[in-house]
Amino acid sequence: MKKATFTQGYDLTPEGDQTLVSFRSDGISWAGYIVFPLIFTGLSTLFGTPFWPLPLVLILGVGYLIYLMFQRQTFTLTPDGIIKNGAEYERDKISEVLIDNPMDKEVTISGGPSMIIGGTGAAGASMAVMGAMANATTSAALGANMAIARSSAKRRFRVRIRYGSKVVTLGRNLKRDRAIAIFDLLTQE
Repeated sequence: MKKATFTQGYDLTPEGDQTLVSFRSDGISWAGYIVFPLIFTGLSTLFGTPFWPLPLVLILGVGYLIYLMFQRQTFTLTPDGIIKNGAEYERDKISEVLIDNPMDKEVTISGGPSMIIGGTGAAGASMAVMGAMANATTSAALGANMAIARSSAKRRFRVRIRYGSKVVTLGRNLKRDRAIAIFDLLTQE
C-alpha cells in the first residue's frame, strides 16, 4: 500500500514571533497553453513589416503576465495581524476573510433566431449552406470561449481580507483547494 502525500498548499517559515506564509500561484489553465502559442505565431508574421514593434511589445507583455502567474506569493502572520506588501493590517480590524473568484459568474449568451434564406436552384442552395455554416461556426466559437472561461476560472480564486472599507488580496491565481487551505489557516483560532 502506498502512503498518501500530505501537502498543506503553503509553506510556513517562523521568523521570531512572526510566521512567513508562502505559496505558489497555480498558473494558467490548459487553454493558455493552446491559445498563447497560436497568438504568438500569428503575431510573429508582423515582424517583417513596419509594425514589428507592436508584436514585440505584446509578446513581452503577455510573457511577463504569464511569468507573474507562476510567482511565489507571501504574506506574514504576526501576533497582532497580517503584513502584506509592507502594510500591517491589525487582526482586530479585519472584519472577514473571504475567497472569491472574479471569473466564476454565470455566463449568459443571448441572440436572435438565425434566418437562413434559400431558394430553388444552385444559388439558393448555396445561400442556405452558407447560412448554416455561419451559424455552426458562431456556435462552435461560443462553445470554445465558454470552455476556456470555465477552465481559467478554476485557477482564479483569491484569498482576501476585508479591512474596514478596503479589501486586501493576500493570494491570487489559486486553485480552489489551495485557496481553502489558506483560508483555513487564517480563520483558525
